[in-house]
Amino acid sequence: MIDEILIDAGPRRRRVALLTRGRLLELYLVVPGERHPERIIIGRVKTVQADLDAAFIDIGEAREALLPARDAAAKRGTPISRAVHEGENVMVQVKREAEGEKGARVSARLRLTGKALVFLPLGHDAELSSRIKDPDQRQRLQTLAGTLRDRHGGGLILRSGAVKYDDAALEGEAGELCRCWQAIQTAAASAKVPLLLDLGDDPMAAILREHAGPSLRRIRVADSALASELQAVWSEGRPAIKMHDGAGPLFGEYDLEAQIETALATVVALPSGGRIIIEHTQALTAVDVDSGQSANASGAGDPGRLARETNTEAAREIARQLRLREIGGRVVIDFIPMRGKGEVAALLKKFQGFLDDDPGGVHLGRMSELGLVELTRRRRQPALVQRLGEICTPCAGSGLRPTVRYVADNLLQRILRESHAAKGRALDVRAAVAVVADLGGQKGEVLIDLDRERGCRVRLTADPALALEEFEVTTI
Repeated sequence: MIDEILIDAGPRRRRVALLTRGRLLELYLVVPGERHPERIIIGRVKTVQADLDAAFIDIGEAREALLPARDAAAKRGTPISRAVHEGENVMVQVKREAEGEKGARVSARLRLTGKALVFLPLGHDAELSSRIKDPDQRQRLQTLAGTLRDRHGGGLILRSGAVKYDDAALEGEAGELCRCWQAIQTAAASAKVPLLLDLGDDPMAAILREHAGPSLRRIRVADSALASELQAVWSEGRPAIKMHDGAGPLFGEYDLEAQIETALATVVALPSGGRIIIEHTQALTAVDVDSGQSANASGAGDPGRLARETNTEAAREIARQLRLREIGGRVVIDFIPMRGKGEVAALLKKFQGFLDDDPGGVHLGRMSELGLVELTRRRRQPALVQRLGEICTPCAGSGLRPTVRYVADNLLQRILRESHAAKGRALDVRAAVAVVADLGGQKGEVLIDLDRERGCRVRLTADPALALEEFEVTTI
């Protein structure tokens, strides 16, 4: 559970850290002026692909957005070819931003979110958050929700924060959301497609609202101007927003910079001396649990106990890493083998408990015959590694880069091909310093042999500006 939120304001971005007992659980990066989440756009259907059961929508951005059939405005189960048609205008809401080569993901099932209510223009039901436990409050709010739905039309969801407001305040917010929807419809009627109709939520306000649960003890901000700005959208929130009054940097208080660096690493250490190794592929994320056979582990003398303790630590840390790294899709975990179905069941029960608070909607499967556990998770924003890093060009994300000898041998093959194609001419070759050194330089035996045996004259130059795998071959 989130018990503290720290907000650091830099000159070009704002960082929002969600903490649990001083440990980083989620990190948001907000750039002033960037597109808001859940913005509403009227776009045009460009293509309908029945094999994907989805359509691609022109929303005025660099890449077309994906609209799955289940998120179209038609009745659930309607195939995309019947839900929308090419050239048709459609109002959509961005649910997930574009990532890499993929465009944004959108939905035609729109939501307008307030402090206490969510208005669903195409909905019909009145629902309450499952976090509202008090029977009297549930009765009051259920009755009010039905009244508001009948008065304004559409569907309503009363968020957990609704218990803090009286009926008049909730009725006022419902009316405000309905007026916002009417303004969107008016703008759409005369819009030149594609067009942004509604900016969506302010990112900072949305983050605070989403994570302002009962366990939240305090919110601290490192910038006075930002603190004042947030007070305006958090005036009725609890706890109050406070200025950081410490001597050092706000993020330095819990050594968050080091925690962020760890969130980008492949190996994560566990308290007992074990570790988990996280590897990403195109299809899934693989997590391997390794005991490390630490001498200081409490169960080091008992392999069974060591496996149980290490697996429990790993399950807790994996649940944290899923949120911190914003890992989505399929995740396959290779726990340390344990004896008996009872131990496996106990581990999975604990693991499910660690995952229960994850807003990503984790679905945990059983352990397979090979000892693997599979889960799926819905990603709510780009993965942390994509927000803080980029693919390494030399290794293309593999973590490996070619050796000097490999590049030098490839260069020799290129020289032979060029010399054969341009017989009698010399070649001007430029390569990285290390590659030139591997070939022995201009007077190396390799080039002397080429000249003597094949009549291939080469002028070889070391160029510090070239990366290891780069070289240039020009016919003189």
